[in-house]
Amino acid sequence: MKFEARGDAEYLIRRPYASSTRKSYGRRTPETEETLRAFLAGQARVHDQIAGLRQQLANRAPILRARGLGRVPVLAARVLRKLDDIGWLGTNLIVVGTNALYAYEAAAALRIESAMLATGDVDVLYDARRRLRVSGDVDERGLIGALRSVDRSFSRPSNKTYTAANRDGYMVDLLEPQDHDRIMRHGSGRLSDDPDDLIATSTDSSRWLLNVPKFETIAIDERGLPVRIVTLDPRAYALQKLWIARNDPTRDPAKRGRDEDQAHLVAQIATRHLGLPFTDIALSALPGSFRDLVGQLIVDGTEAVEW
Repeated sequence: MKFEARGDAEYLIRRPYASSTRKSYGRRTPETEETLRAFLAGQARVHDQIAGLRQQLANRAPILRARGLGRVPVLAARVLRKLDDIGWLGTNLIVVGTNALYAYEAAAALRIESAMLATGDVDVLYDARRRLRVSGDVDERGLIGALRSVDRSFSRPSNKTYTAANRDGYMVDLLEPQDHDRIMRHGSGRLSDDPDDLIATSTDSSRWLLNVPKFETIAIDERGLPVRIVTLDPRAYALQKLWIARNDPTRDPAKRGRDEDQAHLVAQIATRHLGLPFTDIALSALPGSFRDLVGQLIVDGTEAVEW
């Protein structure tokens, strides 16, 4: 908020963070000058509060690390925080794939075997039905711009338009539900018009996933800092993974075994630790080919849980 010249007068203008809109409070008068003073005083109080909270996080992070609670890889956490900061996480984008397991284990207060969590990428599912929200320092650059603000080495390989990789080979994949009739969107599945931005790849198994409940929790990264994760309902995750393992002809055969292991593990976490039954009507949005697999999920053990 500040006074800006307009012709021969000054007007008090407020420009909300992460918005292109602005609001005028009128010409400079004793009243608008007092409005500005009150705004700046409130802003200073908020900044002090934020600084205090950041210091609390910094003080407690070593304790969380020492207790072994820091689980989410640092780069994955930084990417997710950026997507959260700019308003895309949980609205236009949700986490799918192996990184979703960090949300399930955090919510269930258990620890999944490290081998089950091994991955070199972050998969995000794009919901093109929602109006794209853009905020912060990301504008027309889209997802690739957001990733480069986290790590400047992120770039899009010419042979994989849906993938961004950094210098260390860590990847972010942009997925979207398969849309044969193109009802959900028009044009390519990307978050901006930037020619370098990622173009989503369609997967048949994710076609119905935008209609199932979301699952949100706070996990802890390897530095001991919190990270918000928004992903699929764990029951939908388990059914999708089992369907992929047994019915997706394009799936790498080397990955099918882990897909099935993850399906059974997440089903166990959902039923035994989170109290989420597979009889819930919320799963009716899934196709019959998914729901028919419920009886084949192992829900009475947690062999891949360390403690």
